[in-house]
Amino acid sequence: MEIHITAKNLSATERIKSWVFEKVGKFEKYSSRLVESHVILKKEKYLYVAEVTLLGGHLYLYGEGRDKESLLTAIDQACDRVAVQLKKFREKLKGHHLDKRGKGE
Repeated sequence: MEIHITAKNLSATERIKSWVFEKVGKFEKYSSRLVESHVILKKEKYLYVAEVTLLGGHLYLYGEGRDKESLLTAIDQACDRVAVQLKKFREKLKGHHLDKRGKGE
């Protein structure tokens, strides 16, 4: 999976880049369909904003995190939101053979 990082109104240090690669890299264990991800890091007045977008086969997930004090916390929030969506997507794929009673046959 390719990971693209864009920083607006701030500079992305090596620590921040490694944090992003560590967090976003964990999503590969949920789905092998992931092709690329875009991470946008912004500073808006007094807020740090992180936007994470995952793209894959028939899959588009987006999560946003905001924090006043730390960009790393904003990245964590955005990744958590994307992880919830990805887990929900995975459960849909696993359970698509279930019949109306909830038992697979």
